[in-house]
Amino acid sequence: MLKQSIWEKAGSIPAKFWNEGRADFPVYDMHGHMGSHYGIYMARGEAPEMVAHLKRIGVRHLCFSHHEALFGTEGNALAVEMCRRFPDTLRMYVGINPNFPEKIKRDLAMFDKWQPYAVGLKFLADYHKVPVTDPRYEYALKFASERKLPVLNHTWGTSPYAGGKVMLDLVTKWSEPKFFLGHCIFGEWDYAERCVKESAGNVWLELTAVPGERGRIEDLVRRVGSKRILYGTDLPWFDEYQAVGGVVSADISEDDMRNILYRNAESILGKDW
Repeated sequence: MLKQSIWEKAGSIPAKFWNEGRADFPVYDMHGHMGSHYGIYMARGEAPEMVAHLKRIGVRHLCFSHHEALFGTEGNALAVEMCRRFPDTLRMYVGINPNFPEKIKRDLAMFDKWQPYAVGLKFLADYHKVPVTDPRYEYALKFASERKLPVLNHTWGTSPYAGGKVMLDLVTKWSEPKFFLGHCIFGEWDYAERCVKESAGNVWLELTAVPGERGRIEDLVRRVGSKRILYGTDLPWFDEYQAVGGVVSADISEDDMRNILYRNAESILGKDW
């Protein structure tokens, strides 16, 4: 009954979402993708459908990496074109594939020309089968260090490429990039906590896939505090409403909800990015 009364409280964040489908503040989705994928049918896999969906729920910016950049070699330029078509909504991570070092140098040489749309880098170590501590990431990490850029890492518990131990090694070695740990090193929650607490204050946990775990958002807020947690969905793999619903129905304060849904992103990238 207590939780129900909170949902129904006029003007509360949960009530706004439950009754109106959106809040009265911008939401920032810090983990998205775009384009078709061989492994699944995407109901909203292209920019026009994705942007319409984002606007319905009140997401101001989606930060995404194109599937063609992560599973091919030419998708970063395609991502820029999508951002130019929808400049009010889309921002991009430059996808980094360590198996193609010359492509990394070529694309990072374009980073300044791709601004304001390019906001950081994306590593997908599990799929590229190269641990994030491998020297093949050095060029990109030095680039991110010099500019203090966000680096969104796909992480997953027990992975030899981007699991808890290897991520802890990475974030304690590099103090300048702003590391976003996608999926919160799913399943290795102790390592997720250690990455935040043993780093130089440059690590945030990103929530993709976590809202489906009952009580997990509350646990992460207790472990690291809501100022170290970012909202993300993996759109179009997951749905915005399910992910936002997980945050606003969690047993956390409205201040925590605001930190996760928008304040932390604004503290990292500013209010006008």
